[in-house]
Amino acid sequence: MTDSFLIEEERLDEAQPKILAIDDYVGERRSLGGVNIEPYSPVVGATVRGLRLRPGAVLEPELRRFVYDGLLRHGFLAFEPGTVDSEDFGSLVGLFGEARLMNTPYTPAANEGGGKVNTIDSKVKKTRMNFIWHVDQAFRMTPPRFTALFGKKVPPFGGDTLFSNATAAYDLLDPLLARYLETLTAVHDVETQGFLTLAYQDRDELAAQRAKQPPIEVPLIRVHPETGRKQIFVNELYTLRIVGLSRTASQSLIDLLLDLVKSPDVQARFRWEEGTALIWDNRTVQHRGVGDYGAGHRLLHRAVVQ
Repeated sequence: MTDSFLIEEERLDEAQPKILAIDDYVGERRSLGGVNIEPYSPVVGATVRGLRLRPGAVLEPELRRFVYDGLLRHGFLAFEPGTVDSEDFGSLVGLFGEARLMNTPYTPAANEGGGKVNTIDSKVKKTRMNFIWHVDQAFRMTPPRFTALFGKKVPPFGGDTLFSNATAAYDLLDPLLARYLETLTAVHDVETQGFLTLAYQDRDELAAQRAKQPPIEVPLIRVHPETGRKQIFVNELYTLRIVGLSRTASQSLIDLLLDLVKSPDVQARFRWEEGTALIWDNRTVQHRGVGDYGAGHRLLHRAVVQ
C-alpha cells in the first residue's frame, strides 16, 4: 500500500506544473555592524536598514562586501528613506560600481548627480515602455549590471514597481525542456516595441540612433557571471524572435517563457516611499512599472552601473 502510494505521488508530481524549492530562495535576516538585510519577499528582494551614507563617507570593505553580496543573493535591495538624499544618490550607486548616465529625450539628465543621473518624470515621459516587462538595455551585448532608482516624488497611491526573479522562473522549467532551450538563441532589437520611434521624433536622429543599435543575437538562457546560476533571458520589450524556428514555434516558446517570468510565484511588488533608494541586479531580475496612479506625480532618479 505504501509503495503504491509513493508511485502515485511521483506520477502526480510528473503531471503537475513544477513548483519552486522555496528553501533555495527564501533568506534569513542578516546583520553586520548595525546594518540589517531583511528579505522583502520569499523569492526576490530585501530591505537594508541601519545604513546611513553621508557626503564623503567611506564604507569599510567588509560592510561594502556584505551589502554587495546581499544584492547578488536577493536580486534587489531597497534602502529605507534617510539612507541618502537625492543629491548623494550617486554615492550609494558607487558602492556597486561606477555610475553611468542612461537617458533619452524623455528621460533627461537630472540637475543633481554630477551628470550621471537621469530623471523618469511622469509629467515628461508619456510613453509606456516602463509598463512592459524588460531587462534594462537588453538590446546591447553587455547590458548594465545594476540599475538604481531614487524616489524623489511618489504619487499618493499606485506607481509600484514589479520585480521578477528570472532565475527562479528558469527553475520552473521542465529539465528536458530547459536543456533544449539552452541550445537556442534569440534576436533582441531595440525597436521590437518601438522604443526609439517613440523617443526620437526627428527622422534623421531616429535613423542615427537605429544605426547605433542594430539587432543582436543572444542566448535564450544565460548564465549569471558571478553566481553561475541560469536565467530566462526573454523579455517583452526587446525579444523579437528565436533564431532558426518558424514564426509560430518561436512565438509559442517566447510566450511560454514570458508566462514563467510573469508568474506571481517568482515576483515581488515594491511600494515606493519618498526618499527610498532601490538597486537591482539587471542580470537576475526583470521589472516593470505599474501605471495605476492616474494624474499623480511620479518622479524617480536613475543611474546604472555598467
